[in-house]
Amino acid sequence: MRNPEKINATRRSVLAAGVALPWTMGRNATSADVVPAATRPPTTPSMPAPTATLDVVRRSIDPLELGPATTFEGQLAGGKLPGAELRFREGDIFRVLVNNRLFEPTTLHWHGIIPPNLQDGVPGITQAPIPPGGSILYEFPLLQTGTYWYHSHFGLQEQLGLAGPLVIEERADPYDAAHDEVLMLFDWIAGSPDGVIPAIRSGVERPGFPASMDFPSSPSHTLDGRPWNVDVYPPGLLANGRPAKDPGVLKATVGRPTRIRIINAGPSTFFTVRLAELGMTLVEADSNPVAPLPTDRILLGPGERCDVLVTPKREGAWTIEAAGLGLPFVARAVLATDGADPSSARPVVGAPGRATTVEDLRATFDTRPPEGPVRTFDLPLGGNMKDYLWSIGGEYFAEDYVPEPNATPLDVEAGSRVRITMRNPTKMAHPMHLHGHFFRVRTRGRSWDDVDLPLKDTLTVLPGDTAEIEFFCDNPGNWFFHCHNIYHLATGMARVVSYRVPLSTPAERGGR
Repeated sequence: MRNPEKINATRRSVLAAGVALPWTMGRNATSADVVPAATRPPTTPSMPAPTATLDVVRRSIDPLELGPATTFEGQLAGGKLPGAELRFREGDIFRVLVNNRLFEPTTLHWHGIIPPNLQDGVPGITQAPIPPGGSILYEFPLLQTGTYWYHSHFGLQEQLGLAGPLVIEERADPYDAAHDEVLMLFDWIAGSPDGVIPAIRSGVERPGFPASMDFPSSPSHTLDGRPWNVDVYPPGLLANGRPAKDPGVLKATVGRPTRIRIINAGPSTFFTVRLAELGMTLVEADSNPVAPLPTDRILLGPGERCDVLVTPKREGAWTIEAAGLGLPFVARAVLATDGADPSSARPVVGAPGRATTVEDLRATFDTRPPEGPVRTFDLPLGGNMKDYLWSIGGEYFAEDYVPEPNATPLDVEAGSRVRITMRNPTKMAHPMHLHGHFFRVRTRGRSWDDVDLPLKDTLTVLPGDTAEIEFFCDNPGNWFFHCHNIYHLATGMARVVSYRVPLSTPAERGGR
């Protein structure tokens, strides 16, 4: 080992002599004055390969198979609709490379996943957009299980098909399911979504519906007999990217449950889902377990998900039908056992039962948040149909179709409990989604002290109803809170939940 005193003496003598330091001295330096050179480069870790790669591409498609009226250029993850399925296991690292092969920017949001704030995929809030021809690697640990999905949060790209399922399997299946199937619901309009909002504002009768086609005379679907208002009219609906006339097949086994993960990825359509004859047992809502609930019909707003179990008692095939509320259209799939002919699927018949909603749900675990100061917000959901502008708390978020945005952040502080009351005096339902958190829903007649209030990340607020939610502030950052009808979002129906801390005082800074 070299003597530090000798090193210091040598440096002092060199400086006193007014000559260069050892690393520039040249041939007059002695071996004792020269630090040995490194013989290899510093260790640099090699980046692990992505778990999945999503190429976002343009492709001309006609998923409704209606011809030129509904054929246009989609924007698709993996080149298909829905986008490529992402499937992980509990505890995995989420490592997804997104390549933007479009001629415009894009982002992807991992709906329901609680990621690091700056990987949440909201342009201008939690991420810079991926430029045309650019790539980004999303990487974070998965701390959840359940049924999720991903979609673009850039402009109206979601309506162009940029969405896909995302599943995180439990290490031990709690339901001992023979099959694990995804049923992703979607609505497809005629033409570019960029024309929808101008058409609504100019009084077009059915924006999104082809002018060359006759609107069906069959009755529109209602919710328990209540009329349902829509402002966008897709000419058809899709289940796993297929039209009702050509349904896809989900697997079933006699005497064993099939787990069906139902995702409403429709940009504006609400669905009620029924299964012919067999019935379903609802076991999860927005990826959170609920007390098993036998049901005949389930309401799902855009962004909402549910997991159901179906156990056939005999060989056969059965129709799963998702009715578009306010529309005369359905999406269909078929559940079939191995030996059954899917084309023989039993139809959905008879009057539907009452739709299961969040009011029927009970959590199977204690959902009460930790103690903390309570912050309340009263945020009525507003709409101006004449100008087609939508608001939260009377304020309009800065989106492309908002001429005078005025939305302010909803300031919160880590460690607090936030309670939001949303009154909906409008004639439309609003699926309200909070990024980066799950929230409790205080259903009718319940107390915040109840241990089994359901936990969700997206909530349908029906016309004329009031909804109350509560969440714990344990995930700092800026998080989007918005209506998941993308046309309401694009016309102002959003706010930002912003974690703030007090600025330091002069005393804390050492001042007077």
